[in-house]
Amino acid sequence: MRYLEFYTDGAFSSKTEMGGWASICLEDGEIIDEKSGYEPYSTNNRMELTAFLSALENIDTIETTNTKVVIYTDSAYIANCFKDKWYRKWMSNGWKTSDKQEVKNQDLWRRIIALYIRFINEFSLEVKKVTGHSSDKWNDYVDRLAVSKRKELE
Repeated sequence: MRYLEFYTDGAFSSKTEMGGWASICLEDGEIIDEKSGYEPYSTNNRMELTAFLSALENIDTIETTNTKVVIYTDSAYIANCFKDKWYRKWMSNGWKTSDKQEVKNQDLWRRIIALYIRFINEFSLEVKKVTGHSSDKWNDYVDRLAVSKRKELE
């Protein structure tokens, strides 16, 4: 069985409102793909979501037969969405939260959820929370990459 790991992270400065994001794909402990970018006048959650979406879009280009994929994120917002299945409630509530508010960042969430649902029916896909800034080699790597992209705007 093929085993792929993705690490994703977003970086945001509230002072400048500039953001950066990054995602990497690992196979056998080696980076086989790396994506990153930036967005002016963004938010932290948008950058985390953009990085996560980048990983899912990357998966969409890979042969996944007999493959297990794990996506690591330090975003509790993203990890909890999948762990607690928030997306199911959002979809059944017309993309409203439990307190009847519009789901924020819906443009990104809709694309993420569509890919996620498709993928979980095709191969083994897991989303795992990793603690940010805790000496996890690959989380630290994508953090540095996202910060460097953000700084390109500043």
